Amino acid sequence: MVDMTSRYLFDLMQRYRAKMKTAVGAKALNLNAMHIQCIRYINDVENCTANLIVQGLDRDKSQISLVIRDMAKRGWIELLPNPEDKRSKLIKLTGEGTELLEKVIQEEAAVAQKMKEGLSQEDIETFDRIVLTMQKNLMK
Repeated sequence: MVDMTSRYLFDLMQRYRAKMKTAVGAKALNLNAMHIQCIRYINDVENCTANLIVQGLDRDKSQISLVIRDMAKRGWIELLPNPEDKRSKLIKLTGEGTELLEKVIQEEAAVAQKMKEGLSQEDIETFDRIVLTMQKNLMK
């Protein structure tokens, strides 16, 4: 028998991703979820390096390396000398990368608002608590 919670969660994730891709224009930009995660991380972490992204996002080093190379080629990030470690580079968002992040944040807010229509504040708080508990359970 299929676990309906898993099915509902999977369907919600798929619908959310589809709405976000459309809202951000991801297809036209050839933008994927890993790009967005990395851009967010780079924005949030001072003196960001590839190794910090690998650790922070718990991703494979080769995957992050490819994403960084791609984002640099597109002009979303710049790689700067790292005075602390000559073997690594500091990664910083460019103006274009910052604009992209701002658009993602704006569209996420709109999609989140749409997703929460018809829900009470109590419903939303309960959902948030349940999702965080499920995440913690999967980290064990």
